Amino acid sequence: MAQELHLNNNISLLPLRPEDAVEMFPGLSDTKAYQFIPDTPPDTPETLRERYRILASGAPPDAHEIWLNWVIRYGSNKVAAGYTQATITAKDALIGYHVFPAFWRKGIGSEAVTQTLENIFDRKDVITARAFVDTRNTGSISLLEKLGFFRANTLENADFFKGQKSNEYEYILKKEIYLRRHQKACDFYQ
Repeated sequence: MAQELHLNNNISLLPLRPEDAVEMFPGLSDTKAYQFIPDTPPDTPETLRERYRILASGAPPDAHEIWLNWVIRYGSNKVAAGYTQATITAKDALIGYHVFPAFWRKGIGSEAVTQTLENIFDRKDVITARAFVDTRNTGSISLLEKLGFFRANTLENADFFKGQKSNEYEYILKKEIYLRRHQKACDFYQ
């Protein structure tokens, strides 16, 4: 189960709950956020609530993986600004994130993914974080590279959606590199 994470006074990650669906629905309904992902906005708050009920369970008992999902809360009112997620399987964590377009270019994604990485790398068994991103998604590519991920692979024709083929980059971040970079940043500010 995901735990509550506080990034700074303006951003926190709270474990995803089914009752978050009503507040998340408007942000997830903004079609601008779906240009580079093979997904569509949720149909109704009720269908989103059902999806969140499944995600909040942490994974089926026989799945051999752990699902961690957080709502990104922003500002003094802690409004929903998106989500982060991690699927942990053995020594790997596959991460994902979705920042609502109204909150783009505010550093929210970078801070939220940083805290997600901190949480997964606090787990002693996890040594690698992975992310997949459409090769056209320059904002997401910049975010991952800023956080120390390196491009490990290009997957040609990884998907087909919205009438066209999609290529993806696989990005990897090793725990040792993350911890080294994080420690340097902490030393700099002390």
